[in-house]
Amino acid sequence: MNWLWMAILTSILWGLCYASTEQIVKHINIKTYLAISSFLCFIGFSIFAYLEPPQENFKENFQKAIPWIVISVFASFLGSFCSTYAIKHGGASLSAVIEISYPVWVVLFASVFSGQNNFSLNLLVGGFMIFLGTVFVIRS
Repeated sequence: MNWLWMAILTSILWGLCYASTEQIVKHINIKTYLAISSFLCFIGFSIFAYLEPPQENFKENFQKAIPWIVISVFASFLGSFCSTYAIKHGGASLSAVIEISYPVWVVLFASVFSGQNNFSLNLLVGGFMIFLGTVFVIRS
């Protein structure tokens, strides 16, 4: 499966996740849900990792990745909590519309971390339109 289909599938699955999370947090608290979700993801990803062929130079590559793993896990941990909190208190639809601005942050952080220079007039105008749309949605 190529990256484009995986990205489309991701979008569909996140939509399903948001809508179902809104229903879940009506019945159980956010932290309990996130603990259950994280535990089940741990089991699933452990199985995936076990079935994956061994990686060459794993120890060396892992040591190089440790700072990025710390940043990513920290951001994922806080992001999951913030997203679930927003879904519970603002609803899945409104939260998703506001969170849709994340591509702007991806471009910014990719530029800072890896020197990718994807800034252009189109990006700036598109980013501004995303934020403007977010403001309109929040105010309505």
